[in-house]
Amino acid sequence: MMNETFRIRLEAKNPEKGHLRAYRIDAGHDLFGRWCIEVTYGRIGRRGRSVTYSAADDTAAAAIVRNCLHRRASAPKRIGVPYQIRELCDPKEWAGVRL
Repeated sequence: MMNETFRIRLEAKNPEKGHLRAYRIDAGHDLFGRWCIEVTYGRIGRRGRSVTYSAADDTAAAAIVRNCLHRRASAPKRIGVPYQIRELCDPKEWAGVRL
């Protein structure tokens, strides 16, 4: 179980093309004090897939989060529709955006 300190939920929707994507990143400390970053992605309304990363410190965890978000920023070129932020809890400003 993770003590969550970072959370972002993104969605990319274009029903005409069948693009209904969800992407979520949750990051927090595990019981041993290491950062645990869980990335869940897939079609909206489906279970999706999850990948978990581990990082020793804030800098490494922030780099993992930024790398994942950088890939999502290229969505208009790849799938033809951008991701929109639906939820954001970012006290350390890892995402580089403010709502």
